[in-house]
Amino acid sequence: MNQYKGEVKAVLGKREKTFKLTFESIVNIENNTGKSIIQLTTDMSSAKYTFKDLLIILHEGLKGAGGNVIQKAVGDMIMESGIIKASETAGIVLASAFTGQNKDNENPLVPAENTQNDTQSKNT
Repeated sequence: MNQYKGEVKAVLGKREKTFKLTFESIVNIENNTGKSIIQLTTDMSSAKYTFKDLLIILHEGLKGAGGNVIQKAVGDMIMESGIIKASETAGIVLASAFTGQNKDNENPLVPAENTQNDTQSKNT
């Protein structure tokens, strides 16, 4: 997984897959579900989603990561993994849309931001 590029790795079916939501995949998810990405995320966290929502999110996530897979195959993977596991994966994939993407594989923090100094007062 490269969290700085918005990638998520998870087992779906019997193999590990890479998921990534691109601008295009997010638009496709919204168009195909009739819900905003924010509404879908809310629905996922409150268990108010449909099997169709799961299918669309996971299919678009696989396509966004460069996968060449048809929806029926994704449906088969969901059934093989179980709806609970697929739901967890879809939630993580959706959450990745809110973290942004960095073009480099490196940590996006500059060195000064990437270190933690002891800030506890010496007077305590």
